[in-house]
Amino acid sequence: MLVSYDVKDLFTSIPLSYTYNIIFEALDTDSSLKERTKLNPYHIVDLIKFCMTEGNYFHFQGEHFSQTQGAPMGSPLSPVLAEFFMEHLEQRAFACDNFTGRVKFFKRYVDDIFAIVKKGHEESFLHHLNGLFTEHIKFTIEKEQGGRLPFLDALVIKDGHILKTTVYRKPTNTDRYLNYHSHHPKSVKIGIITGMVDRAFNLCDAEFLDAELKHIERSLIQNDYPRRLVDSCVGRRLELLRSGAPHAQPAQDIRITMPYYTGIAEAVKRLSTIIGFQACFSSSTSLAAMLRSDKVKIPTEDQQGAVYNVNCTCGASYIGETGNTISHRFKQHIGNLKTYRTAEKRKNGEKITTRGRPQKKDPDTIMNEALKTSAVAEHAVTCGKTEKDLSVSKVCRETNYQRRKIKESFYIRHNPNINRDEGSGVSEAWIPISYLTECFTITNRPHTIRHSSGSEGTRGRGIDLPDDTPTAPGQTHV
Repeated sequence: MLVSYDVKDLFTSIPLSYTYNIIFEALDTDSSLKERTKLNPYHIVDLIKFCMTEGNYFHFQGEHFSQTQGAPMGSPLSPVLAEFFMEHLEQRAFACDNFTGRVKFFKRYVDDIFAIVKKGHEESFLHHLNGLFTEHIKFTIEKEQGGRLPFLDALVIKDGHILKTTVYRKPTNTDRYLNYHSHHPKSVKIGIITGMVDRAFNLCDAEFLDAELKHIERSLIQNDYPRRLVDSCVGRRLELLRSGAPHAQPAQDIRITMPYYTGIAEAVKRLSTIIGFQACFSSSTSLAAMLRSDKVKIPTEDQQGAVYNVNCTCGASYIGETGNTISHRFKQHIGNLKTYRTAEKRKNGEKITTRGRPQKKDPDTIMNEALKTSAVAEHAVTCGKTEKDLSVSKVCRETNYQRRKIKESFYIRHNPNINRDEGSGVSEAWIPISYLTECFTITNRPHTIRHSSGSEGTRGRGIDLPDDTPTAPGQTHV
């Protein structure tokens, strides 16, 4: 009889302490372990324990929780621990001779088991499996119906003493796929077709393949795929699969990823084949991603990686970037200003009332270093302002260092500021093009100011945009 056994809630049911011992024994008996790592089995198991306990927390409704049982869903280590445990469970299950001749065939994929069991013994084997770890692991059973049994994506069909397979679809299947008119690259839509053909070719016996291909064609046409495109892709893919030729194309050394926009992306794709680079396209933010609120949102001041804007009450502005949080970077600017003021008081013989480590260097040296380190501090000193006159805001978030430097440079070039330079990472060839967009214009400033003079080393600057340059409402982001 064809039978399918399934472990209920495998990851969260794994007995971790027992599994640690299994892993230790496996590592301790591995003669090649010393050739692959300098860590001994004790160290490796301790690291696993740390990840499963100290690093096993999640945030829900403003509170933090720790999982007290089993391995966490989504952890990269959980499948590894599950495999170690299930292999050990299999060894214990067949250590008993009672089922050696009764289970004719036994194959497992993670927590799903396909077995051929002598008729009348499928329930007793289930009871045997459930008795191995009674407090943790529970198996469920599904028996063949009319000589048919679904297992994973396949429907196994018993034809006498021969097993045949075809594609299995759940009763709730709607044949709903990515609509052809959806705003996605054509390569993604072709990938859906080839993926369905690959599954049919790999799962279906010859007598079921034609029916499955017709079902694929009907489903795709219902999702607005052109019949001509479907027939062409299916035919080419079948020819490639039957020939046994390798599917992968040689990758280009240069890969460029950019947002997908209909028309532009196709032109870039054509150019990529001529110039010799691989063009990849990312999807834009979906409506679901913008509306969903189930993810924990990190406050703006705690987000790392951003282009920021420091404003002074006099109207001056400084644009910078940081891989840290904006609040941390702003404190560094304020710290330089406070250091300057403290050194200035020492130089004038005034009493120092601020806390902190006493300054040991010459006041003039400290003052010059503080101004050299921060253009914000230099402006505040020149303008006669205090830290209370300064405020900071986020212009845009960017975690990638190179892209962050490029954005900083564009924002500096497009907005009046007190920056000492125009940033780095941007070729001059892109500058004229950048003025065709309003994305880098920061609006809602108190007023614009130019610094034509200042202390040595400061370059006051402003940028006069053309009168017909459109202004975006509010603060814009890229």
